[in-house]
Amino acid sequence: MSPTASRSSLRGVGGVDPSAPGNIIRVALAFESLVTVGVGTYYMFFPRHYLLHTMGAAAAQVTTTALQSAQQFGAVNVLVGATVALFIPNTKNAIESRQILYFVILVFELLYTPLLVWQAFMMEGGMLRKSLLAGAGQFVPFVVWRIFTLGWKPEWFGRYQEGRKME
Repeated sequence: MSPTASRSSLRGVGGVDPSAPGNIIRVALAFESLVTVGVGTYYMFFPRHYLLHTMGAAAAQVTTTALQSAQQFGAVNVLVGATVALFIPNTKNAIESRQILYFVILVFELLYTPLLVWQAFMMEGGMLRKSLLAGAGQFVPFVVWRIFTLGWKPEWFGRYQEGRKME
């Protein structure tokens, strides 16, 4: 080793692969994070409006328990949206974890969507059928997007190049 060799040349050069920078998924993650945090905030601060106008609940159904549940659901949405935002930066850990994040969210959506459909047709007296079906329907584009990106566009998640020792 030459006495003039710099430490950085020994550590190697690593970073985002220019052929797979992950920008498409980063934009999708930012959009999803903003929407999820925004919706969660709406549930937390306007639970009565959410239950009456968005979900179509009757005034008698908007109990203290229902309001508390809507606010708690909102807090979970804010947490999930903030967590998704952690995967936006092009750090090594974020890049290498994006597909896992998408897979976990996809599994949730594939379980939650049929639950809403089942509740719409099998349970009476709760949320309106059309509200439950609308809720289930809003997940369909996200499920299709996740399946498409995981199955056919893995390079969109980004790739990190490990550094190599340079002499």
